[in-house]
Amino acid sequence: MNCNQVVLTGRIAEMDALRYTPAGLPLMAFRIGHVSEQIEAGFKRKVECEIPAIAMGDPAQIVAGWKAGDSIKAAGFLARKSQHSQQLVLHLNRIELIEKG
Repeated sequence: MNCNQVVLTGRIAEMDALRYTPAGLPLMAFRIGHVSEQIEAGFKRKVECEIPAIAMGDPAQIVAGWKAGDSIKAAGFLARKSQHSQQLVLHLNRIELIEKG
């Protein structure tokens, strides 16, 4: 099984400062707040969640120019926050600004 792909729209809920990995790659950690209506078992369901996300490299530098409240579309994969954590983080491959907040 190789499929691990997530596409999510939402608003930037909070942002950390731009930092750099030991290898010198820019890294931006932030949270994406998502609200939508989904169909589950034939019924409408309101979905609200806040997802931790990380952008590295060029996407990190792009996100660093945005702010909390901006609407985005993000795509990437899920991975554990660290080797010793079960918390999931969305690692972004692609991100686009939909609307300034």
